[in-house]
Amino acid sequence: MLHGAALFYFREVARVGSIRKAAASLNVAASALNRQIINLEDRLGTPLFDRLPGGMRLTVAGDLLLRHVVDTLHDFDRVRVAIDDLKAARSGHVAIAALDSLLVDFLPRTVDRFRVDFPAVTYSVMAAQPPEMPVMVARGDIDMGLTFVGQFPGSVRTITEIAAPIGVVMRADHPLANKLAVDFDEVSRYPVLTQSGPLPKGADVDAAFDNFKAQIKPKLQSNSIQMLKVAMMLNMGVSFFTRLGFLQEIEKGDLAWRPLSSPGINTLRIGLVVSAQRDLSPPAEQFARCLADDLHRFAAV
Repeated sequence: MLHGAALFYFREVARVGSIRKAAASLNVAASALNRQIINLEDRLGTPLFDRLPGGMRLTVAGDLLLRHVVDTLHDFDRVRVAIDDLKAARSGHVAIAALDSLLVDFLPRTVDRFRVDFPAVTYSVMAAQPPEMPVMVARGDIDMGLTFVGQFPGSVRTITEIAAPIGVVMRADHPLANKLAVDFDEVSRYPVLTQSGPLPKGADVDAAFDNFKAQIKPKLQSNSIQMLKVAMMLNMGVSFFTRLGFLQEIEKGDLAWRPLSSPGINTLRIGLVVSAQRDLSPPAEQFARCLADDLHRFAAV
């Protein structure tokens, strides 16, 4: 294992081509620096420099070592920057808005996982409609938004995105849970529970789904996801959401999610949106990474 200081000294001598100049730039004694170079050569069993009247010139072996040293020190610098970012992220505030279905289960899990390593960070977590979130991010009201992907303004950018089709959510023993995919005629035979407010704009790319939702006469309508969840658990009807709002119930086998057999609705994606015009704070940057990891992990389940 080569000593870190010796690598710095070697790199500087190779850069300036002189023991004396390298010693001056590093503020060390020329004799001490020369000993480090000689020790390196002894350990490697070959000269690293040709010592010429005009200065130090790398040998073939020296050139090979320099490539390794440059890569090693560059990797070390990157790790040091990452560690500095972690130190800076130990405290601070993260503001996020998301689809309200993601506040039920998915986001609490991410915050809980993040707080283990960053216990001093505080959070603002708000529900918002899909069209609102890019505007909130651009204004600086929030650090990031989790929303359905669409035509965003140039003031925001998407860090990552996953497939997030809207499907049918129902109790696990519901007859439709036996289907691999559900068509609109099958859904219409059962009571439907709907969430108040518009569905995501992206859903309108599916004309069949658009027509279907316009004809729905819901058995129950509510702006509370928790209300609709309990109603489904009581087998009052079926509803339409992404899987991410019901991870725990699906894992436990209490609820089931099945895709709709309609192409357009299955193209929907959820993305993590941030400002394109300013950098995230250190805690927000770290939280965004954690959130992106969780998105892809749960999407793969």
